[in-house]
Amino acid sequence: MFGPAMRRSVILLVSLGLFACSRDSNKSPDPGPPPTPSQTGSGAGSGSGGVRKQQVPPPFDLKAPPADATRTASGLIYKKLASNPGGVAPRRNDIVLVNYTGWRQATGETFFTNQGRGQPMPLNLAQAAPGFVEALQLLHTGEKAVLWMPPEIGYKSPPSDGKPETLIYLVDVVEVQPAPAIPDDVGAPPASATTLKSGTKKEIVRPGTGKDPIRPYDTVAYSFTAWDRDGRMVENSTTTARKARKGGTTMQPYRASVGVAEILTSMTVGERARFWIEAEKLVTDGSRPPGGIEHGTVCYELEVTQVTKAAREPPPAPPDVAKPPGDAKKSPKGVFYKLLAAGPGKDPRHPTENDSVKVNYTGWTTDGKMFDSSYLRNEAATFGLHAVVAGWTEGIPLMAIGNTMRFWIPQELAYKGQAGKPAGMLVFDVELLEIMDKSEH
Repeated sequence: MFGPAMRRSVILLVSLGLFACSRDSNKSPDPGPPPTPSQTGSGAGSGSGGVRKQQVPPPFDLKAPPADATRTASGLIYKKLASNPGGVAPRRNDIVLVNYTGWRQATGETFFTNQGRGQPMPLNLAQAAPGFVEALQLLHTGEKAVLWMPPEIGYKSPPSDGKPETLIYLVDVVEVQPAPAIPDDVGAPPASATTLKSGTKKEIVRPGTGKDPIRPYDTVAYSFTAWDRDGRMVENSTTTARKARKGGTTMQPYRASVGVAEILTSMTVGERARFWIEAEKLVTDGSRPPGGIEHGTVCYELEVTQVTKAAREPPPAPPDVAKPPGDAKKSPKGVFYKLLAAGPGKDPRHPTENDSVKVNYTGWTTDGKMFDSSYLRNEAATFGLHAVVAGWTEGIPLMAIGNTMRFWIPQELAYKGQAGKPAGMLVFDVELLEIMDKSEH
């Protein structure tokens, strides 16, 4: 999409925290999820091609700010060129659409500009470098200012070449896209908050209209915002859920992290509530913590907009889910199994690893957490035994039609530690309904 020179400019701007989302400035501003800040360096040499080739004369001597420029305690220096005190002032987590040009103080080189592009660029203050967070909150829409940004506050992450430098920006504030307001009690729950089983605190903002609590296997539509204890927005359903641009996301609680599952199942439809939860409870297998917060308290505010009841309730976790019991048998490759119910005996056939079968099943991790069940879809599953995890290829042929069997499948015969998949030994209850005729698949 970019030539080498343009890519280096984009890398610099991402590192500085200037890009809020899309790296293609020809596209419409998109308040979607910001990219992970680049760990590479400034990378903004003279190069050729794209907007990097355009050199824009600075309005001042870059090495000597005007005498009437303002210096803040952080080291930021700014000088307004156009004032509009009646404009909208950005807040801590807003997305600000700006036109801007950047120069290196040491050389006077223009390393980026969107002049002539015809549309502003989005700057997400929830993800930007500290200097930009401070500077943009000092401005209003319709104002233009020059910013002298020292390296201590000008970078989101250090440049790979190890040579941070003072950079200077001419910024024109075009529009503010407001973020949800930061709660007054974002840093700590009020005394009136209740405590969930795990220790998560809950404060009801608005009672729900529904009477029935949400079950782990119901489908829940909800919107949410999350902040760290200092009020920095780390997640928002309108900007982080790519398939939920209308303001929310959809989830079955049992598929969520332990913390989110507990939160959702404590609510009813129509309810809006605030939660204070430890970051560790928000991580699922292979996922990253919201906003990079690995420890400490995160404040979530959620509103449940719709609940769709599951077609059928799945079976509960078995009492021997933690490990195979003494009467379980073991297959040659290491799958433990136990017959729970024999079929009617009218069809004694067993499938082979080359067959396709129809089954009902439920799967749990050894801590009793369900991660999948055909009962939730109210439809049996059909699949080829050559296209499933090795433990199923090994175990299902041990069954006759009509049998219900429990399997304990070790990780090396399951998902082998694959990111985003259930980890460790997995437990399945499987009912073999049918061996599919070759003409049916």
